[in-house]
Amino acid sequence: MKPLRDSPVRRRLLQLLREKEYVSGEEVARECGVSRIAVWKHVKELNELGYTIESTPRGYRLLGEADVPYPWELDVKAYYLPVTHSTMDEARKLAEREEFALVIAGRQSSGRGRVGREWESPPGGLYFSVLLRPRLPLERVRELSIRAAEVVAGVIGEMGIEAVADNGDVFVEGRKIAGTLVEAFGEADMVRFAILGVGVNVNNPVPQGGTSLSTELGERVSLLGFARRLFDELVKALQPTPF
Repeated sequence: MKPLRDSPVRRRLLQLLREKEYVSGEEVARECGVSRIAVWKHVKELNELGYTIESTPRGYRLLGEADVPYPWELDVKAYYLPVTHSTMDEARKLAEREEFALVIAGRQSSGRGRVGREWESPPGGLYFSVLLRPRLPLERVRELSIRAAEVVAGVIGEMGIEAVADNGDVFVEGRKIAGTLVEAFGEADMVRFAILGVGVNVNNPVPQGGTSLSTELGERVSLLGFARRLFDELVKALQPTPF
């Protein structure tokens, strides 16, 4: 399956649906510069992606949100795959044509952790990789992982959960809640590009000894809301890389 990309039509369609109780297909078509048939196709696809958009004689009406970090919901360049082997591998494919981008997955079948470990990635968690162009010698690339873990811990701390970053992982009272991984590619001892992988347990089941945001808070957490906040802080911390 090809990654989902940003869509100006979907951005504007959802904006209109959130602003008004009913929006006609004609209005959306006029606002977006597309045909009404194209609008209908976007509505159909959004319903398949988890939104609930009702078609009525008065127009379209938004009844339910997907709560998924799709590219058109974010303020950073991103790609989304409902299922993939590993976001690290997908981000690697982008390296020859992109300067900076996020690759996000709803689920990974072969998520990677450090030292060859597997990162369990069931639905409900936040799993993504960031393609970076850091100005770093290869020997210092591990600093990206450590810095990312600090950012994750900081954002989790804003939610009232005391989280501690330790050597690229994040823990809550000794239970792992997030992990990071970095892979670098370079020449002459300098990084040409790096891929930073991050996994955060949000609403997903966790392995023994782990924890999640929903477990700590005792309620479901908005995956999209958490992703937006974390991506905003990561971009500020890592792009451009302040080393």
